[in-house]
Amino acid sequence: MDSKNFFEGTFDPYIGHEIIEIKKNYVKSSLIVKDFHKQPMGMVHGGVIDTMAEAAISYAAYYTQEGTWVGVNNNTDFIKAVTDGTIICEATPIKLGKRSQIWEAKLYNNDQECARSTVRLTNIDRT
Repeated sequence: MDSKNFFEGTFDPYIGHEIIEIKKNYVKSSLIVKDFHKQPMGMVHGGVIDTMAEAAISYAAYYTQEGTWVGVNNNTDFIKAVTDGTIICEATPIKLGKRSQIWEAKLYNNDQECARSTVRLTNIDRT
C-alpha cells in the first residue's frame, strides 16, 4: 500500500499520523509528538489519541474488507500521559461482521501502553 497516495488530502497528514502497516485483521500507525498536539498542561490532547485509533481502524477495515467502513463509536481509556516521543497504535478486530465490527487499539509511548480504544464501525454500503 502506498500510504502517501492513500491518505493524500485527508486529515491524517495534517497532524502527522502515518499508517505503517495494514493487513487483514491488523493495523499499525505512528505519530511523532509535536507541541501542537499538546494541551496547555503539556500533555498530548486526548483527541489526538482518539483520532489515531479511529482513523487507523477505519482505514484497515476499508482497505482489507468489502464495503466502506466508518467509526460510529469510540471509547478510549487513557492509561499514561504522553508528553513527548512517538505514539504507536496497533489494532486488531474483536468481532468482524458484514454490517458492523468492533476493533481494539492499544497505543504505546516509549514502549509503555498509554491508551486503549475500542472502536465500533458500520459498513455504510450495507445500511
